[in-house]
Amino acid sequence: MELRHLQYFVVLADTLHFGRAAAKLHISQPPLSRQIALLEEELGVQLFDRSTRNVELSVAGRQFLADATDILAAVTRARRNALAASAGRHGELSVGFMFAAAYSVVPGLTRAYTSKFPDVELKLSESIPTLLTDDIRGGKIDVAIMYPPENSDGLVVREVYREPLVVALPTGHALTSRKVVAVDDLRHESFLISPRSASAYIYDTIVGHCKRSGFTPKIRLETNFQQTIVNLVGQHLGVALVHRSIQTARPAHVIFRPLDSAPIVKIALVWVCGNRNPCIDTFSQSAEQMWIPADT
Repeated sequence: MELRHLQYFVVLADTLHFGRAAAKLHISQPPLSRQIALLEEELGVQLFDRSTRNVELSVAGRQFLADATDILAAVTRARRNALAASAGRHGELSVGFMFAAAYSVVPGLTRAYTSKFPDVELKLSESIPTLLTDDIRGGKIDVAIMYPPENSDGLVVREVYREPLVVALPTGHALTSRKVVAVDDLRHESFLISPRSASAYIYDTIVGHCKRSGFTPKIRLETNFQQTIVNLVGQHLGVALVHRSIQTARPAHVIFRPLDSAPIVKIALVWVCGNRNPCIDTFSQSAEQMWIPADT
């Protein structure tokens, strides 16, 4: 039994007229009659009660029509799903993200993507940038939202967002009275920072910015996550340079001030060149449509 046999049968059952059914199917009447006869022979039942003037569905034909209609609908659905999957509109996508993107890229992109592609199962997990790179290369995740990696061999790195760093100060700090803080004003402060082992990109950006101003920052404490850093700033353990977007978390006892000539940090989508998951393209396109990088 072939799908065309089911299609012929359903059209004939709808029209109950061999001539009209043949016309709708763009075939002549004799081949249609032969195919229906072969179908009945294969099934071992009579699907139509025929007379010289009328064609009617038999009891078996009425049951077969319900089943054949379901089968053809399932085939149409399967074809549509296959096309959707190949176009990245259906399937599964695992995305890892660094905490520094949790207040900028991740929320808006997740809402936009799941709204536009509701049939894609999006799985999100948080990690540090160096581990995200390992997870991409190891096939544990499809895409990472992270800083541009040091070693991008074999990777696609597509920048989607930029934002400046700001200084996080504890309440009561003398510099909170200023509208803008120069990095040179921080030369005698104790810094809280992410370790280079977690992210060479942000570590080198902050330390390099201080060195260009003529000093090496005095690092009191290193921790992986910016939320932990700003919370500890609120406990008067030091100051920190953090993403501007983290201000939306409104941590207690922390004041944020813009930096004069602030360094700009980049956030990218990163994936392995050989990963052929079509959902990566739709995810990347969604991100690129959302943001224009911040002014540098």
